Amino acid sequence: MLPAPWVHRDEPMLHDLMKLAYTRSVPLEVVVGSAPGWADPWSRVQRAHITTDKWGWPSILVDEENYEIPRADVQLARVPDDTRGSE
Repeated sequence: MLPAPWVHRDEPMLHDLMKLAYTRSVPLEVVVGSAPGWADPWSRVQRAHITTDKWGWPSILVDEENYEIPRADVQLARVPDDTRGSE
């Protein structure tokens, strides 16, 4: 939530990624908790589903066990690439 000089203004933020995943009906891949290591930052990736709040906005992250993930705990996020499974 703090501004960082290495984040470009045109990079998608968590809210943007959540909205994209919701419109595509795909889960969002997230790393939650303490900061990941530089060697393999995606080693603790988990899938999160996007649900809507009481006003209908796609703003709630839910893990595979249906527990809400606080947005402040997300260290990394990405929308899955369709071609990643074919590697």
